[in-house]
Amino acid sequence: MAHLPLQTIGGGLTESVAQVAVLAGTLVLVLMLVALGAFAYKSLRGDGIRWPDEDAGAEDDVHRGDADDEWDYY
Repeated sequence: MAHLPLQTIGGGLTESVAQVAVLAGTLVLVLMLVALGAFAYKSLRGDGIRWPDEDAGAEDDVHRGDADDEWDYY
């Protein structure tokens, strides 16, 4: 009979930790879906990935490096 209060406290604590873990997992899943939606939206709207050779007059001043440079574009 002495083990009954320990099981009650331990069971409640275990359930609380499990609920927190499920809540955190749900939050991470929702944030991942929002990030995926934002990436898809930006890609479809044209504000997503831009390649240097597609924008000839870009304001970020991307230029091609020399043959012996470490990077292709600067």
